[in-house]
Amino acid sequence: MTKFFATVCLPPTTPRKVPQAIAAAMAPYDFNLDPEGWNPGGHWDWWTIHSTANNAYLVLPTHDGDPRLLTASTVPRGKAELDALGPLECYGGPRGLLDFDAMRTRAASKHDALFGVWSELTAVHPPAHPLTDFVARHKAEPGRYSLADAKREHLAQPLVQDVAQRAAEGDPYFDTSFLLNDPVAYFAQEHQAAKSWSVRCAVPGAALITLDGSWMNADHDDYWDQANRYLNDLDAEAVVLDLLCHC
Repeated sequence: MTKFFATVCLPPTTPRKVPQAIAAAMAPYDFNLDPEGWNPGGHWDWWTIHSTANNAYLVLPTHDGDPRLLTASTVPRGKAELDALGPLECYGGPRGLLDFDAMRTRAASKHDALFGVWSELTAVHPPAHPLTDFVARHKAEPGRYSLADAKREHLAQPLVQDVAQRAAEGDPYFDTSFLLNDPVAYFAQEHQAAKSWSVRCAVPGAALITLDGSWMNADHDDYWDQANRYLNDLDAEAVVLDLLCHC
């Protein structure tokens, strides 16, 4: 079971009615929709409206404070528990009020800053090897060197330890994904290619529900390009927001 973000597109909808509209749009994809068994078209078993400070939807400055935006003050507490966000941040709203270009610029800047901090860490720690190097040794000597040994020795490297500790403590650069994924392998990517990928993922989540109720996700070829084109071309009054989903 895992968590993922889904971007949902709704027809023009007032903030107080958005939770109900989301429930209707998401209903066909509920794993438990069929009381007699598992829904074969299901993708989730729970969801919640979600954004975090410094990673939320950005508002065009000319529309700051617009009551059509989804915020802690416009969505009734009885319908969704939304926290207050930072300046020009919201949980979503009409496409025409949102600044997708600024969100992509933010992603690029955060990526540059992350690589900068990684470079600083590599300057003070001994060189580290990716997990694949340790796994290769396990495969060569499975009887003498277990997979658990491989994971333990990879994690014991000072550089990897430093990143893991920062991620666990809520570091502004290293998020919790670095507790599950190999930072050495991640930063071995070519910087510009990795940065481009971050920008492509800055607006759409790993799944997208279109205005006609269709479900698209990252399992399909060219998903990220399709999703970005769809959101860029969306009608200005259509509402866009993100959900944190579990499956």
